[in-house]
Amino acid sequence: MSPLGNVHDAIPEAMRRGDSLTRQRMGSSPQLSHILSVGNGRVLSLAADDKHVYAGCQSRDNEITVFSRSSLQPLFRLLGHEGSVLALLIVKEKGWLVASSSAGDVRIWSTKTFQPLYIINPCDNTSGDIYSLAWDDRAGGTLYFGAQNTSIEWVNFGKPLPGESSNGGVPSLVAVSQSLSIQQSNGASTPSQRSGRYKPHTFFDTPPADVRSGTSTPRTPMAQPVCGSRSTYLSVEREVEAEPEAVEFEVDCDSIVFSAHYGYVYALEMIRRLDGTWWLASGSGDSDIKIWHCNPGGGLSLVREFNGLTGAVLSFAHRDSLLYAGLQDGEIDVWDLETGARIRTIEAHESDVMAMTVLGSDVYTGAADGRVLRINGAFDCTAAFNAHGDSVLACTIVRAAAGPGYELITAGNDSFVKIWTSLGTSLKSIHDTDVEVDLESNADVMLYALSKLVAIPTVSDEKHRESCRQGAHLLHKILGQLGARSEMLSGDPGKNPLVLATFQGRDTGKPRKRVLFYGHYDVQPAGEKDWESDPWELNGRNGYLYGRGVSDNKGPVLAVACAAAALQQRRELDVDLVMIVEGEEEAGSRGFANSVRKHKESIGHIDVVLLANSTWIDEDDPCVVYGMRGVVYAQLMVQSGGEDAHNGVEGGLVKEPMFDLVQLLSSLADTTGVNVPGFYDKVRPKTEIEAELLRNVARVSGRDADELRRVWCQPTFSIANISTTSAPNKTVISRCVQADIAMRIVPDQDIDDIVECLTKFCHSKFAEFNTPNKLEVNVTHAAAWWLASLDNPYFRALEDAIKDVWGVAPLKIREGGTVPTMSWLEREFAAPCVHLPLGQSSDAGHLANERIRLLNLRNGKRVFERYLTRLAAV
Repeated sequence: MSPLGNVHDAIPEAMRRGDSLTRQRMGSSPQLSHILSVGNGRVLSLAADDKHVYAGCQSRDNEITVFSRSSLQPLFRLLGHEGSVLALLIVKEKGWLVASSSAGDVRIWSTKTFQPLYIINPCDNTSGDIYSLAWDDRAGGTLYFGAQNTSIEWVNFGKPLPGESSNGGVPSLVAVSQSLSIQQSNGASTPSQRSGRYKPHTFFDTPPADVRSGTSTPRTPMAQPVCGSRSTYLSVEREVEAEPEAVEFEVDCDSIVFSAHYGYVYALEMIRRLDGTWWLASGSGDSDIKIWHCNPGGGLSLVREFNGLTGAVLSFAHRDSLLYAGLQDGEIDVWDLETGARIRTIEAHESDVMAMTVLGSDVYTGAADGRVLRINGAFDCTAAFNAHGDSVLACTIVRAAAGPGYELITAGNDSFVKIWTSLGTSLKSIHDTDVEVDLESNADVMLYALSKLVAIPTVSDEKHRESCRQGAHLLHKILGQLGARSEMLSGDPGKNPLVLATFQGRDTGKPRKRVLFYGHYDVQPAGEKDWESDPWELNGRNGYLYGRGVSDNKGPVLAVACAAAALQQRRELDVDLVMIVEGEEEAGSRGFANSVRKHKESIGHIDVVLLANSTWIDEDDPCVVYGMRGVVYAQLMVQSGGEDAHNGVEGGLVKEPMFDLVQLLSSLADTTGVNVPGFYDKVRPKTEIEAELLRNVARVSGRDADELRRVWCQPTFSIANISTTSAPNKTVISRCVQADIAMRIVPDQDIDDIVECLTKFCHSKFAEFNTPNKLEVNVTHAAAWWLASLDNPYFRALEDAIKDVWGVAPLKIREGGTVPTMSWLEREFAAPCVHLPLGQSSDAGHLANERIRLLNLRNGKRVFERYLTRLAAV
């Protein structure tokens, strides 16, 4: 299943049989936009607010993993629970995260500082597992929780807590000093040191097979910043500032309803009624529902009971005056709270209904069959889809983190939290260029378009020629739908087409600056065996988007297009943005120059050339590229003029071409450098400005300044390949051998001079060998170096735009590689180039698991917006 593709509808068997009271009026299913992973644990509980997603785990450490909703990366692991985290609750008005566990404790954390505030132990420590939580915000706030021992207990925070002085002073309770160091596991899972009564639960405290070898010890609560392996958790986004203290106390024995049910209290739901009263619904393993009147400040009195349900009550949702009860074995009962009548029984799932949440008149239900259903106000099933590979244990709905609308978040027993969204009208009819695109939700537009573009394997080789044509046509339609005047340009015969698109700025009464953005839609092959997901499906995991081309270069292309489209829609685009996107960059930009020159008149005058085809030097520091090395590729061929020989018959009689080639290669370069006369003559001497820039990058990134200079500012010689024309055979003396060599060149080396020096030296040296074999030197590709002026106003505007968005000045970096078109475009249009890298150093652009951080892509779009805005004033 593609995380960003259409979700396959899966209708439960009960519905196919036609014996459900729910009719099937299937609409579009939510789209899976991202997957969050907690590693080796299971996610048993879930909560979310505007900034974070909280996943309560059953694992070695029984942690709560905190994810950022903006970057979708893990930030913290909240430690302290000695049992599995069974329930989570956000108390927005207090800024609290409330958590309960199978160890029988309730803990409260600050959602602002992530410091532990309270540790609550039930009355007499006899509760067992605490399965459910509910909050009444009146009279200072009352927290209710339902337990394994059939009781419902509560704590009111508007009056002195147990052990607290009546004048509201500091509670005379156990103040636990918190350590922020990572604790080593060295013992079996044990009960609370305070109660000594905890017994492991057969499900909730049986860790997955891959974590059973680990152990845990009782611990005081702490917030541990996530800082793990690159493949799972990349960086710490926030540090804990001080050692916190949590107040520990026990619930007063007067704040409990003993034997509230005859079974475990699995579900609680707080209900605010129109008449101002508050009710608490409780559901139990005894197959009963009870409705309780909540007193302000805490306390319950029974209002009514719903008896004789078909199974244990595992989950609740309510809308208006209706209470939905998710039951064991898959049924959902709907009750009218005002009349006490059961108005509907929905045979929805084939197994236990573990979670429910509401959006408007729609109720989303998740079950142990791994499915999620959407049931509308008329009790019709309007969507059914496979959400998790195992049980869906929790779900919630929150406002979308980017753009309007809402997101459905689900958690499963498969270690994943998944974020689902509906794209509305944003590019849904991507093949209809007349569709109006709502760029207010452009983050979704960008990801949706990227998912479609990644799905086409636009590898620039003969095998994928048709795929490249389809990819170019799709990009042409996307850009047109975003508001550009878009057209297809034919490449050289047998080569991939180009896409030319112009986002026209508004009329400001004066000439507009014209920006040429260069990018490419072709990609490297994806034959590596190490891919963790389909390279041709956009896959979002822990704040990263995976797929071939997401970083190099489809993601950046769409980021700049969506930036221009957003400005254009807001009538704030004061420059013209011309985009030229080719399909042969990974194959040496074959035919690119001819095509551009052919359409140069329609491209028009250009003031500045913009690229985004690179990555940062590290993981954390935004960068701007101001220089790249050039390159000369050549092939050295030595051939005898005769036929292949047998080394057992003619070995020692013939002059072998391979020996000549090896001798020639050894004369070209050694450990001290390149031996070709004149090769270093024009290398620009080191300046103090350059040295200071290198020292600054080295200081921030941790790289060695001398190493950076060798990679960025010094020319090199490499032997890329040695081959023969013969079939592999140990007995054969090949008549023809060849070597592919590469020379990276730097300012102020001249390509023609380098080629002349190389050719002259090779023939001169070869003549010294006194061999009958012949040598050919063929230059197969060459591209000039590029260096920007740091005082150029277009470069400074880009620096300022990066600082506007990231809040820090970018590192000025150079690169050892080459983008062949950069220097050519600069000369062809007599316009300076600027280069904005979007990705991190670990993006793996040409390797398995190519990725780009979602935060980088979205911030990259914002940088492009700021840059285009700033250019109008240059």
